[in-house]
Amino acid sequence: MGGIAPLVTTALPLASSVIGTVRSASAGQSGSAAQQAAAQQAAAELEYKRQQDAAQAAAAQAALEQKYREEAAAAERNAQAAAAARQQQAQLEAEAQARQWSHDAELRQREQELQRQKDEAAAAAAAAARAKEMDDYRSSQEQTLAQLRASQEQTVRAKESDAQTQLAQLTAAADAAEQRRLAALRQAVSKTRAGLGARGVTAQDGSGEAILLGLTNSSETERKGAQATDQLKRAAIQQSLDEAKRRNLLELSQLADRQRLEYMSKFF
Repeated sequence: MGGIAPLVTTALPLASSVIGTVRSASAGQSGSAAQQAAAQQAAAELEYKRQQDAAQAAAAQAALEQKYREEAAAAERNAQAAAAARQQQAQLEAEAQARQWSHDAELRQREQELQRQKDEAAAAAAAAARAKEMDDYRSSQEQTLAQLRASQEQTVRAKESDAQTQLAQLTAAADAAEQRRLAALRQAVSKTRAGLGARGVTAQDGSGEAILLGLTNSSETERKGAQATDQLKRAAIQQSLDEAKRRNLLELSQLADRQRLEYMSKFF
């Protein structure tokens, strides 16, 4: 609007000068001159109006151009403001997205940590349960082994007691048999001596000595035979006891091997 005022101000003095000239000429002339002056005045007025219209058109064009410029500037400012707003909004959204990603990452990390702790706890519980199961199974095996060993020891003690009784009985029987043998030998020697004396033969004679020596040798042979029989019986008793002990050891070894295989197959 600032360009309109100069145009109008310039046109008005020029039109006023033309009108004043025409009026002055009209006052000093007559007749046709007055008509000519009127025509000039009309022409001046037309020129004045044309100038006014032109000035108004120029002012309107200038105002329109100014409006366009202002609208363009406003549009540019709006566009810049919109771009800045979009940029700011994009930045805010990016920051919000980054915060959301960070939050999500933190949540995932927490969830992973919780899951790791749960897995570790479950693994520890499973390991503890497995260890307890292994211990319980091993304790059960050891208890079975201990029960077998206790039963075997009780059986061996009973056999040892029986063996001691049998050996004591053998010893008593051997002592009694030895006493009977000695008594029989003494009796036989006495009878023989008496018989020899009745026939006038003494023990110092060769025949008497031979008879007595025969009795002694016969009694000694009987003693050795009894001892051999007694030793065989004692050896049989000891062998039976040793076989029972070896059988117990074999049973214990077989049970231990079987338990070891069962333990390995169950837990490994």
